[in-house]
Amino acid sequence: MATNINPKTIFTGDNLPIMRGINSKSVDLIYLDPPFNSNANYAAPIGSEAAGAEFKDTWTLDDVDNAWLDLIEAKYPALNRVIHAAMTNSDKSYLIYMAARLLEMKRILKDTGSIYLHCDPTMSHYLKLIMDTTFGKQNFRSEITWKRATSTQKGSQHRSLRWGNNVDILLFYASSLSTSLSPERELTEPEIKEKFDRVDENGQRYYDDSSHIWRTPNMGDRPNLCYEWRGFVNPHLSGWRLSKERLEEEYQKGNIVIRPDGKLERRKYSEAVVIS
Repeated sequence: MATNINPKTIFTGDNLPIMRGINSKSVDLIYLDPPFNSNANYAAPIGSEAAGAEFKDTWTLDDVDNAWLDLIEAKYPALNRVIHAAMTNSDKSYLIYMAARLLEMKRILKDTGSIYLHCDPTMSHYLKLIMDTTFGKQNFRSEITWKRATSTQKGSQHRSLRWGNNVDILLFYASSLSTSLSPERELTEPEIKEKFDRVDENGQRYYDDSSHIWRTPNMGDRPNLCYEWRGFVNPHLSGWRLSKERLEEEYQKGNIVIRPDGKLERRKYSEAVVIS
């Protein structure tokens, strides 16, 4: 935790001025989920708690603070070259915005710290060069592919021009060669109780994962996964998540349960659980 920030402090607003008030080399871990340069505007749904909130993910050079550009041009020539290799002014303005903040993150991260940048294929190739230049190419550790359950590519009456994209990317960089990795640890008792918030008839803790019994319609039709099992029939042509044999196997193990109200429940139990 930053040495001049109280634990569990939550800030709102632009993170750049906030980071400038944090002591150097005082943060162990940074995860950032920044704008993706998607060239779209977003608004919270009417009726939600965040109704009225809006976010613009379109970029022009008017969005760039000239002080950021002057700083990068004067002190970080390699970073400046990467930014100006971008194809459009929109991409350049986005990368300047990101570079100014990543430089602050580099400053506040401990020598043993780690940083994970969440992005998508829109700008991941440019952001990796920005990260290489800021944190050092030698400190790149992993490009983690985060596969979503569904694809954003929809069916169309026209010929598709690309494959559906259902992945995001996490770029993992170490602060230095002193950074070690502890990929797994056992859940603590409070963590188990929070995550596995239900108890079965045998006293074992689990959470309800019933949303993953059926495939969703936008995952595409799977005739081979459409079948009747113990009186249950697929609600749509996308099918079950599991083959009939695997579903029965999970049922025999107690991981798939037919509840007294006649509904199916898929249970995820807490035994031998670790988090990465």
